[in-house]
Amino acid sequence: MDKAQLRTKLLQQRRQLPETQWQRQSLELCANLQQWLVFQQASRICAYFSTQREADLEALFDRLGKTKCWGFPRCGQKNLLWHPWQWGQPLTTGAYGIKVPTDQTEIWSPSTVDLLLVPCLAGDRQGYRLGYGGGYYDRLFTDPFWRAVPKAGILFEAGLREKLPHDPWDVPLQALVTEKQIIEIESC
Repeated sequence: MDKAQLRTKLLQQRRQLPETQWQRQSLELCANLQQWLVFQQASRICAYFSTQREADLEALFDRLGKTKCWGFPRCGQKNLLWHPWQWGQPLTTGAYGIKVPTDQTEIWSPSTVDLLLVPCLAGDRQGYRLGYGGGYYDRLFTDPFWRAVPKAGILFEAGLREKLPHDPWDVPLQALVTEKQIIEIESC
């Protein structure tokens, strides 16, 4: 199965996930993520607001709002720009219907970020991910400074694969976090 076929299949499966199951799995994933030492030690974390039944991390933003600084992406000229946001600050709807911070006064540079949480449709045990196909994270990872930031793929266990098709430009992640496990990638 090629990337496009797999993407269609996984999106369809995830959209059919009942609301209560999606919420439960999201909370379990958040609890699991909090057990990971890299996450515990990170103070500035780039994350995302859930769309299309991605794992919802908002419980972390609320609970850890005073101990972690959160950054969220805004699409600009086919690239991701990361803006700080704190729980309770206003949000607006950005590209693709995704919530984004309204305040754009500051853009985080990769040198100030401790961890990047990357939404995934699927991930494999080599650290490769399958996203929506827009290439935003691929372009981000071509920057050597962003490439150096530790990256964890966030996905539900149903998206975990032994091996995914990948292209020469795909950059593996350092870890995958699901509602059931944390897989640290040895080759990274």
